[in-house]
Amino acid sequence: MKQHFIVQAIMSVHPNDCLVPVGAVCTRDELHAILKTQNIKGYKMKSVDDEPVADWEKADWVMI
Repeated sequence: MKQHFIVQAIMSVHPNDCLVPVGAVCTRDELHAILKTQNIKGYKMKSVDDEPVADWEKADWVMI
C-alpha cells in the first residue's frame, strides 16, 4: 500500500552534502530505491501519512 513519507535527507550536491526535506508517495519497500535516484545518501523518517515520527531527530541515519 502506498503511503506519504516525509524524510530529512542528506543530499549530495557536488562537491557538498546538504540537509533537505524530501517527500515521496510510495510503498515502504520502494522508498529506498526512490531516494537513491535523487542523490540521497541517507535519511531520517520525519512523518508517515501526516503522522509525525516521535523523536525522529534522535534516530540513526539510514544510509543508502
